[in-house]
Amino acid sequence: MKTLQCDVDHQHTPSVLRKVSIAVARDTSYATASGNLKDLAELEISAKQCQRIAIRIGNERLDEQQDRIDAYTSASIPDQQHGQSDDAPANGWEDRVAVIQCDGGRVQVRDELWGNDKPEGKKHRWWRETQAGVLQTYQGKPAVEDPTPSVPECLKDPLWVVPKLNEIHRQHVPTGDSDKDESPSPAEQRIDEQETPCEPTVPPDEAKKSSRTPRWSGGDPLVRTVVATRRGYDHLGLALAGEAFSRGFNKAKSKAFMGDGLKVNWSLWSKHFSHYTPITDLMHALSYVYAAAIASRGRIEEGWSLYLVWLEWVWAGDVTRVIEALQQIASAQQEVPEAIRRAITYLSNNADRMKYAQYRRAGLPITTSPVESTQKQINKRIKGTEKFWRDESLEPLLQLKADDLSETHDRDAFWDRRGTRNDGFRHRRRKTKIKES
Repeated sequence: MKTLQCDVDHQHTPSVLRKVSIAVARDTSYATASGNLKDLAELEISAKQCQRIAIRIGNERLDEQQDRIDAYTSASIPDQQHGQSDDAPANGWEDRVAVIQCDGGRVQVRDELWGNDKPEGKKHRWWRETQAGVLQTYQGKPAVEDPTPSVPECLKDPLWVVPKLNEIHRQHVPTGDSDKDESPSPAEQRIDEQETPCEPTVPPDEAKKSSRTPRWSGGDPLVRTVVATRRGYDHLGLALAGEAFSRGFNKAKSKAFMGDGLKVNWSLWSKHFSHYTPITDLMHALSYVYAAAIASRGRIEEGWSLYLVWLEWVWAGDVTRVIEALQQIASAQQEVPEAIRRAITYLSNNADRMKYAQYRRAGLPITTSPVESTQKQINKRIKGTEKFWRDESLEPLLQLKADDLSETHDRDAFWDRRGTRNDGFRHRRRKTKIKES
């Protein structure tokens, strides 16, 4: 039951609830959100009230996410791979590319040992894994020739690329709900504040008027949907599949699924997105190549020269040549450096997903910078040595943060539905199809 569009058990109007939901997603804490609501919107809402509203609205959005998952799982297998939901946007896929990317993050969670004695003789850490995914459309179309056959200058600039490759290589370790201390270092915190592209980011309309160099990792980005969860990769895969089904991604002629070399990423691909082109992130691959080049020569100057040679091979998609060169170096040494062994393993396991020249001709991106940047924005809200969460309050907040980072019309439609549906009845989605801008 509602009175003046307000739930009888809640004192705030839908407009206020919406403002609170946005504030708690964008600000670094509930207390900050409360202060900003007071200063900017003249709303007296305590930090505890902000938290309760976030949990309530976030759970409602999670219910709608489950609806999309149910629509996907109840469809036939052919429809799961080549169909779309009845209310998918009325888009044509001419000159459009559909891309799905996923990545993992870290957060401190209060588990069952919080407030109790820790296991004797064993350290206990609170860092746990979060999962995030981005569904991104691009303006792009296939080309007969490689649109960017030459390696971008930034990838050959040691001042730009070496810090990024070292940071990626340092962080790229097997993930899971382990007790490994994942507290962010000062260097990591500084890097988290930076974006990663080395190419100009110009809006599509302005890009048409400019004479800038074309993007070397996909065309101009169009519309983004973000998924964030703490429920594990199985749930992430279902949530991404449900969103893709809802947005009509399966109808795209050119589509890709991207991630780093983490095995679970490719398990998700084989389970839900095997009809998408699989692509391993270029920057993760180069982090192994660079580390192996330095280990092969022992001196940074000589190792850098070797990296530049191997960079050309990787850029062209000829990863096999790099693997063979590393194997020759390894065979000539009695004790093979760990960096070389890891590079051989990583490149061998992912070689079939590193045909970068082919992907560029298809108009597909070759880096996962959208999801990496998204994960950093999520981290700003939830990650910190002073922040501890319970899963029941973290999951709704992650959904609100994902909503805030998304560019689809779904969040606006949610508030329209919420304001008009009768209390006690399950909401019904409007059947009117819209076009994504």
